[in-house]
Amino acid sequence: MKPRLLVITNLYPTPWDSQRGIFNFQQFNYLAEHMDIRLIVPVSWKERLQNRNIDTSPLPPHPLQNKVVYPWYWYSPGIFRGSYGLSMWASIRTQCNTWIREFKPQHLLSSWAYPEGVAGTMLARQLGIPAYVKVHGSDINVIANIPSVRRQIINWGKQVVAVAAVSANLGKKLQEIGIPESKVKVIYNGVDHQLFYPLPPEQLQNTLPITNSKKIFFIGNLKKEKGCMDLLESFIQLSPHHPELKLYFAGTGAMLPIMKKHCTDAQLQDRVQFLGQVKHQELNYWYNIADIVCLPSYNEGVPNVLLEAMACGTPIVATNVGGIPEIITDDTGLLVPAGDIHALKDKLDEALHRDWDHDAINRHAQQFSWEKNIQQMLDIFGCSNSMERRS
Repeated sequence: MKPRLLVITNLYPTPWDSQRGIFNFQQFNYLAEHMDIRLIVPVSWKERLQNRNIDTSPLPPHPLQNKVVYPWYWYSPGIFRGSYGLSMWASIRTQCNTWIREFKPQHLLSSWAYPEGVAGTMLARQLGIPAYVKVHGSDINVIANIPSVRRQIINWGKQVVAVAAVSANLGKKLQEIGIPESKVKVIYNGVDHQLFYPLPPEQLQNTLPITNSKKIFFIGNLKKEKGCMDLLESFIQLSPHHPELKLYFAGTGAMLPIMKKHCTDAQLQDRVQFLGQVKHQELNYWYNIADIVCLPSYNEGVPNVLLEAMACGTPIVATNVGGIPEIITDDTGLLVPAGDIHALKDKLDEALHRDWDHDAINRHAQQFSWEKNIQQMLDIFGCSNSMERRS
């Protein structure tokens, strides 16, 4: 019988956003081969109301179908942020209590430091089972800077068995705020190498329109913190020197109308394309046709989009924040300071002129696999023998 794991996370596909938290979707699907998993994905009441008239976006068949619930997450916004953990716990208890009791979990993982870490640790204590937390990036880099939140993170840090950090940089920050070093486990996310790999040019030509122009590809939320406007500004500066260069943005977000207007004002609307939300299984083609994948974020853990791009042999230009310097080498990409548009333009120009060894980039990415990730996750749960039995 598989050990039973209950997961609480907001980073998971929802009925109206099938690409949300896709890295968690992958990880938990792989983990389900070795553990009996149920997921609680709290959805804020504001998001529920905003999406009540939006058609659902179905996911492909997967191992956790019918094992996920989406309770309403009730909270008071604004000055009551310090109460979000308690609010999430109460929302889960009132809506999912019977479902949880029937499942009888043996382990509880919260995938996000706050409020999930607080809510999950409280629930695990009531159930009398061990608690674990996985941290991703801005939950520690940004949210933990709020004093009332940081105190609660320190408190659950004393109670959990282990904290999985997706980068060594995050692991160090956890220790700096008071999480014992013995509890911090650095576990990089993986790449599905059967989905992301180099494609021959003839296969690409049959799938997507190909031109001889150079291409820069961005994927992520179109919000300021992702540096999407910095990339656009850099492209505008770079464009006179590369008249055939094109820029593709995959994603949606609040900055989209501003960015579109900026393109029109710069008369570059024919060279900048906004693709909207691209399905995860289609990204392999975009990574392959791109000459550079660029992610100029202001803060990050370890972005899976960079691991996936490198698995396709595509070089990276990204900011030297969070765990990004841990995965990018001189042979796989170039790093720039966050928010430095001029430096970003120069590094993009350098990357476009450089003769990259695409096979070497692909080989570098091979070290990041879901198989390795799952083995390490099972180790922190004390369930590594489950994987050995299935080997």
